[in-house]
Amino acid sequence: MLSRYPDADVVGLIHEPDLQRARRALVFSEVYRMPSQCGLLAAPAPWSAGVDLCVIPFEDRLGVRYWTFRRVPIVHGIVRIASYNNCGRFREWSRSLWMLNSLVACVGVRTLQALVQRLWSLSRRWGDVLGLFALGGGALAIKGLRAMGMSLFRANLDEARPAVKQRLVLFIPSLGLGGAQRQLASYLKHLDRNRWVPEVVTLTTPDRFFEPMIRSLDVPITHLDPYRRFEKIGVVWQLVGYLRAQPCHVLHAWLHYAAALGAIAGSIAGTPVIVGSLRSERPGRFPWFYPRWQRALDVLTAPLQTYLIANSNAVLDEHRRWAFAPAGKCRRVYNGIEAEGAWFQDAAQQARLKAEMGLPVGASAIGIVGRLSREKDHETFLRAAQAISRSRPDVRFLIVGDGPMRGEIETGITRLGLSGLVQILGERRDALAVIGVLDVLVLTSVSEGLPNVLLEAAVLGTAVVTTAAGGAAEAVVDGETGFVTPCGDAEAVAQGVLTFLRDQGLRKRVTAAASERARACFSADLAAAQIAACYEAVPLPVEQERVVA
Repeated sequence: MLSRYPDADVVGLIHEPDLQRARRALVFSEVYRMPSQCGLLAAPAPWSAGVDLCVIPFEDRLGVRYWTFRRVPIVHGIVRIASYNNCGRFREWSRSLWMLNSLVACVGVRTLQALVQRLWSLSRRWGDVLGLFALGGGALAIKGLRAMGMSLFRANLDEARPAVKQRLVLFIPSLGLGGAQRQLASYLKHLDRNRWVPEVVTLTTPDRFFEPMIRSLDVPITHLDPYRRFEKIGVVWQLVGYLRAQPCHVLHAWLHYAAALGAIAGSIAGTPVIVGSLRSERPGRFPWFYPRWQRALDVLTAPLQTYLIANSNAVLDEHRRWAFAPAGKCRRVYNGIEAEGAWFQDAAQQARLKAEMGLPVGASAIGIVGRLSREKDHETFLRAAQAISRSRPDVRFLIVGDGPMRGEIETGITRLGLSGLVQILGERRDALAVIGVLDVLVLTSVSEGLPNVLLEAAVLGTAVVTTAAGGAAEAVVDGETGFVTPCGDAEAVAQGVLTFLRDQGLRKRVTAAASERARACFSADLAAAQIAACYEAVPLPVEQERVVA
């Protein structure tokens, strides 16, 4: 503008975050904060007095998304109007042509553009899915050719499996906060490094909660780009390229999504052993998360797996029915838990934590820990809290975690009259310490794999009341190491909590038994050894199928 009109006084309407930068640029004689849409179109305005020319900058070629800004010179009666787009084109308009251009661009062109974008989005999405199934079919064909002795795309590795360190690639979609990620970190800590050289491959995501922990274990991390036009095909081809460039003896994929994509990529790349870890019940229980075609993909890729590891019998049995997976390929390995750790706190530390969370002195604390999502069924927790508070108004309730259901949960707290009794603490890095100060931990899920939180509570000596969701009923023995209630039964959950609050002796006996069982059945060393054993074993022939538990 100044190169065209060197004597002009330039007045800028600037978004608030850029005000200081605009002033420091020494370009504008006056700078005003960009008002809201209503303020922008309100006449008169202090910045509009005496304006001879209004310039609208576009971040695209035609300015099809700038209907509000285009109306500014019209509303304020500015006669001369100009536009400047991201291609560097400056153009002046008469008032009538500007109005006509605005209508054509913002109504006609934008409507057509939106239609084209919608069609492209649909074609890209379904093209991605169809391409993924095509790759899966190709992987099955390659596997069949290898079975006939052809060395098509075989990885450049010694098939004799020499007694030296072998390369292990662990593929997981995200290193963000989650139970599967916590188990992966624990597994890497207890993996036999004299036998395996691990590396983690993941997708680039904003949440990298466990990445520092994994790097601290001297495990390299490689990121794949998920933001391609064809996301799923793109991830598979990136993984294929990575495995071809750096062959490994074992590819171990964690979670349903990764297990399917890893099976395709590993088969195409010629990886000798492909293992998939299933950490939750069948995807059909999560229609809001998994697409309808997920089952077909799981059925297609099950034959490509050397082994499928489930973290509970419930998950194993469901997936066998879901994907028709042969029993000889299926293994159950329970989650592992650290028996000792820095998360144990003394009485003084616990008192400080309770004060920091605003718990009244002497008040009992009941909590639920987990992602705020549908399968956790926080509504049942809130209804149980309502029933408990009628008998014990001194009890306080803590919700640890965050997620898409937070708004609904906050509304439910108000609707049930629990304001002041229930706190949502959000995500906390000290979640284990919070579990340690609870009197009772509650889990109200309707679907689970094997909840880490139940094992953590057992080791920390916190009493547990859980619903019989998936592997939760395997983590807790009803009446011996905690209470197991039907899913959705808030009254049963409330009665279990009240029983623990009334009978301190029972609570001590149950938590002692739970701690002993956790150390015996769910140790991290045992889980690591059982997983690593899958890398060495050969699946049974179909006629000799059996479940190895």
